[in-house]
Amino acid sequence: MQKKIIISTLLSVIIILLSLGIISTLSINESIRHSLTERTQLAGILASYTDYRLQNNLTRLYDISLSGAIDLNDNDWEPEDNALKTAYQYSIFTDGIFLLDPKGNIVHSYPPGLMKRNLMGIPYVKTTIEEKKAVISNIYTEEGTNRKVIYVLVPLKDKEGRTIGAVGGEINPTNYVLTNLIRAIPTRGDTIIELVDSFGVVIASNNPVRIFACSDRNRILGNLIATKQQSVMKCHRCHEGEQGTVGAEREKTIDMLAFAPLSEAPWGITVREGEDRVFAPSSRLKKKFLILGLISIGSALIFAVGISKSIVNPIKSLTIASKKIADGNLRGPVRVLSRDEIGALGMSFEAMRQRLSDSLDKIHRHNTELEERVLDRTKELQQSRKRLSKLLHEVIRAQEEERKRIARELHDETSQSIAALGMSIEIAGIALKENALTPEKIYELRAKVSQLIEGINRLIQDLRPPVLDDLGLESAVRWLLERHLAVKGVTYQLYSSDEFQKLLDNSETVLDDKTIFRLFRIIQETIINVSKHANAKNVRVSLGYDGSAVKVDITDDGVGFDVQTVFREADMGTSAGYGLVGLKERVALLEGTVDIISHPGKGTGITIIIPLSSLEVQDV
Repeated sequence: MQKKIIISTLLSVIIILLSLGIISTLSINESIRHSLTERTQLAGILASYTDYRLQNNLTRLYDISLSGAIDLNDNDWEPEDNALKTAYQYSIFTDGIFLLDPKGNIVHSYPPGLMKRNLMGIPYVKTTIEEKKAVISNIYTEEGTNRKVIYVLVPLKDKEGRTIGAVGGEINPTNYVLTNLIRAIPTRGDTIIELVDSFGVVIASNNPVRIFACSDRNRILGNLIATKQQSVMKCHRCHEGEQGTVGAEREKTIDMLAFAPLSEAPWGITVREGEDRVFAPSSRLKKKFLILGLISIGSALIFAVGISKSIVNPIKSLTIASKKIADGNLRGPVRVLSRDEIGALGMSFEAMRQRLSDSLDKIHRHNTELEERVLDRTKELQQSRKRLSKLLHEVIRAQEEERKRIARELHDETSQSIAALGMSIEIAGIALKENALTPEKIYELRAKVSQLIEGINRLIQDLRPPVLDDLGLESAVRWLLERHLAVKGVTYQLYSSDEFQKLLDNSETVLDDKTIFRLFRIIQETIINVSKHANAKNVRVSLGYDGSAVKVDITDDGVGFDVQTVFREADMGTSAGYGLVGLKERVALLEGTVDIISHPGKGTGITIIIPLSSLEVQDV
């Protein structure tokens, strides 16, 4: 038996070592893939950040057209100067921004020192003007001056949307703006990060001597930029100036080069690092697996000697007991007569059997309880879904009613007023030709224009009261009370606490406009409900703040109602109490609470509490 145990143990050790070898091979390969992926991800992150910076500066050029100030024929260059100056500030166009006419002539620039000349011979300029699309160039060498420059061009449109040329910016590749994109990333040792164009020319590098150099993989990089593909490849570093000073002996080393293309420009990011540094973690992992293998062999031999004692019978007993447990028989106890470690293991098996039996009983009870809870939650969800569906239909109906009302007012009042105004203008024109135009007719035209403006202002106030933006929340609430209650003869009182005023006027934090508008809509919903249904004579509105939450109290002496009945009927779809449901939903979106106290014939009190933590504030 002892020989069998030793042989089995040695076979197990061999299998373990084989498995360890397979695992080590897979782990080493995974470590290599991880190292290469890290470099590719770094290149991708830099490419994305460069794309982001280029997109921002393209937007600055597009904003020149959107400014509506561009007119190349009015001989007034002040609006163009302002637009170009605004785009030039904080941009990467270090050598200036210029305007081109349809023939490629520079007609204006900022700063003004840029020489006026024709750029139609530059392919990138010709592409932008003829194809009317944005272009970011490779490094371009100007004829005559041999100046290196990068062009960024977009179509130029006038205020009527017609393309009248192009607007472009010049970037000096040696400027610190592009170089800082690369140098902002901390590197180790001989790691070189470069921004290259589609011809493999280095635009920016953390090694200054590499700028304007041509990559030794320029064709491959050009194809990857054209197809927008990432890649990892090997390359040789034998460039003068990288290993030492110019004239020093070239030392040829193997590097790993990770590449990621840009989406906004025909450029790409390369991350180049020595192969020995990239694969250093893999080499360390190989040594660790070798040491682990030796330790495993030694441990296995010690273990083989230790387990070769007479433990067969206790193990058989435990094996039989474990088979019973595996078959689901948890009733019979585990009996082991040995008093050594095997006996302790047998006691542990017995304790495990008892706990497993108890756990199965508990699981069965919990499953039963869970099924009941699931049924209850399912019913609640179905009710909530029905209520939300009904509320959505009510919101859509209310929107359609509001649209009909606006359309009706536009048709009945505004359009007819405009038609009448047009006829009056036509009659005035005829009278002017006949020298019969009198001041009374002009006053009549002015009265009709005033009537038209009044109607349009009324529509604007219905959609969004200007008083909310001009005078604040308290004045807007007072406007609601006047519009919906005072016109019906209802007496109202509006009280705003000092703490609430301090919250609105706080110099450190200011409530966001969207938050104030949501509070206004909640109060508006409540006041409209009171106006429609309460039939009250007196209404009191109180706005307060206790340091942690905004509190709105609205009370009336109207007819009142049974709160539970209204909400129950709204859930069943047999009541029109969707205003209160909508109010609760609005407040719930701000994580607030609504407390409604009402009884038939005894009026209604509504308290709305919204915590400040759920309100959006802006730091001043």
